[in-house]
Amino acid sequence: MVPEAAVAPACRRPLPLAAGLLAGLLSLAAGCARPPAALPPADGALVVALESAPLQLDPRLGTDQASSRLYELVYSGLLARDPAGNLVGDLAERWEALDGGRRLRFHLRRGARFHDGSALDAEDVLFTFGSLLDGSVPSAKRAALAVVARLEAPDPWTVDFLLAEPNGALAATLTSYLGIVPAEATPEALQRRPVGSGPFRLASASAERLDLEAFPDHPGGAPRLARVVLREVPDATVRALELEKGSVHLVVNALPPDLVPRFRGRERFRVVESPGANYAYLGLNLRDPALADVRVRRALLLALDRERLVRTLWRGLGVVTETMIPPGHWARDETLAPRGRDLDAARRLLDEAGFPDPDGAGPEPRLRLVYKTSTDETALLQAQIVQAMWAEAGIATEVVSHEFATFYNDVRRGAFQLFSLTWTGVNDPDLYRQVLHSANVPPAGANRGAFADPRFDALVEAGARLLDPAARRPYYVEAQRLLAEELPYLSLFTKVNVAVMPRELAGWVNYPSGELHALRTAAWEAPQR
Repeated sequence: MVPEAAVAPACRRPLPLAAGLLAGLLSLAAGCARPPAALPPADGALVVALESAPLQLDPRLGTDQASSRLYELVYSGLLARDPAGNLVGDLAERWEALDGGRRLRFHLRRGARFHDGSALDAEDVLFTFGSLLDGSVPSAKRAALAVVARLEAPDPWTVDFLLAEPNGALAATLTSYLGIVPAEATPEALQRRPVGSGPFRLASASAERLDLEAFPDHPGGAPRLARVVLREVPDATVRALELEKGSVHLVVNALPPDLVPRFRGRERFRVVESPGANYAYLGLNLRDPALADVRVRRALLLALDRERLVRTLWRGLGVVTETMIPPGHWARDETLAPRGRDLDAARRLLDEAGFPDPDGAGPEPRLRLVYKTSTDETALLQAQIVQAMWAEAGIATEVVSHEFATFYNDVRRGAFQLFSLTWTGVNDPDLYRQVLHSANVPPAGANRGAFADPRFDALVEAGARLLDPAARRPYYVEAQRLLAEELPYLSLFTKVNVAVMPRELAGWVNYPSGELHALRTAAWEAPQR
């Protein structure tokens, strides 16, 4: 049922399942038409609809996308990214590699302050990263700092990262993804009230929304938007209805593909599309006896028609891939052509792996699997499509869905056979080390499927030790080719970024992974008369 907040009581009716989302929206809009809310809103607030609420308000802990969206607005990193994905200074005015690359030195902006008014200096930077390195804040993000031997502060405005060996990847992780927190701040305190130094500060919070207000003392200047609301709207159709009503103003990468054309054709809305760096995949638990056999993993991939999945369900808003590195990236192996569907080959591999067809044309499957996903409509429909494709190869798939927090907790603790998720922010190939190196099984990192291959470990370790991208590239090309054979993940596609907003919102630009950084400079414009 559509919640009461979405439509007037007289319009309550059962909503079609995901396959009919667009038809359901159109019928509801026709039967319950009402004037949209006036824009800009009287209080100046911009409401951003998120698929789920942030799980962790401490940037040392959160790895889910919703938490990252909060960090982008509330916290500052030493560095940031521009719309092209290049690293630029944030709390650090400049940085340099010294001692043959074994020392990264960051020169801090003077005068930076936290939202509570306290000064931000090297002590806070040392505390933030030191609490991860010494394990006092247990976090999967510690894996990103594995090369750091120790931290030093020559003065209050300089921080040195002393490295066990040169490393070309560390800087890429020192953004709001690992935002700076006040010295002595505990996860419990930040969960109650996050205190950062970003362009917005927390004004109030509830279970389903976070109200942020512009931070006037931000070093980059106060944002032009007075208020930003991050609001959890789990149902994709409700997100679209709220956009129609004007009670939600921005949805980034969170509309069902069926609904995007409807907003493209409306004068009231602007749809911004651009190539993305978000990687959709199926994660596999290699502790599982069946999935531990690479022949089964290859059969699963060959039984998928990923081109059809992208063309139909995703309406072309993706590029089928064999690698998590996005198209055009310096580290991507462009020679890895996506494998097409081959059901005969999939069946032969299952035979070889000891999963023969038990009854010929009968109903008994060769293999039974459990596929976990969230309750998001598009995610569920994707699971059902994959289920149908695998059934043609004799694989029976049970789809199990939970609300996001429960689903994500299962993924993090390894309670799955298969799951579907998206890695966001694939900016540096060192992500491979963080999520697939054998030393980074949780809680040390995000290798949730327990993949272990010494050849892969050596490649990503060697690539991380180098500073020059041209020198790093051959190691990551080889790593991608190895993964394309071993398949710890089943790659689906790289997503196209799609942001939908009213015409009155000016200054929005897409960032590579759908980040909300543009809200630092975006503003409401009065409608043209």
